[in-house]
Amino acid sequence: MKLVLIEWVDAHTTGGWNDLDELEESCEPLHCRSVGWLLCKKNNYVVVVPHMSGEKNGDIKINGRGHLAIPTKTIQKMTVLRNK
Repeated sequence: MKLVLIEWVDAHTTGGWNDLDELEESCEPLHCRSVGWLLCKKNNYVVVVPHMSGEKNGDIKINGRGHLAIPTKTIQKMTVLRNK
């Protein structure tokens, strides 16, 4: 698996009632960065897993935690940090 840094854009919201002028000023998408092992790359999304266990423990299955599916359309850049 490859360890990757993904730079992507996400939607966001504020909580509660807000003045419309303030909302207009903060309506840009949220720029995000995520690092993880690239589990799969499909047409519409990629899945990264930041936490893995069991690799060096013999015959047990490798486990992952904290997986994140990121829609391909939102990805601005993907950088391979390590090729395993």
